[in-house]
Amino acid sequence: MRAAISDELMNMITEKIYIDLEINVLHNRLEKAVKANNEELIPKLNKIIYTVTRERKHINSLLRENNIKVFEPEYFYDSPDADPIFIDYRYYQKVKGGYKEGSQRFWKDAIKYKLKLRVQRHFN
Repeated sequence: MRAAISDELMNMITEKIYIDLEINVLHNRLEKAVKANNEELIPKLNKIIYTVTRERKHINSLLRENNIKVFEPEYFYDSPDADPIFIDYRYYQKVKGGYKEGSQRFWKDAIKYKLKLRVQRHFN
């Protein structure tokens, strides 16, 4: 359910979610490059991580200025033994006299596809 906040703030919330996931993917690639002792890829990945982290810092400061907090994801399973299908990110905006609460639900496979595109843009 979406809170009654502007589209611009919703885009910032979505961007924060994807940037956090993107940094995680890039760190995993960096760990693999260090284990494989890939001297070409390590400096490039460090530079990319630095750039994306700066973007994250900027987004986080904008969210903080607008009193928005995004919580850790909640996973929804089809069955107890299966992988999650949907991921919910809850958020709220502190306003005069209360809170505007909402959540964004993402399909896990759609997140994977979008992350793949976002990470590939750094290597093209």
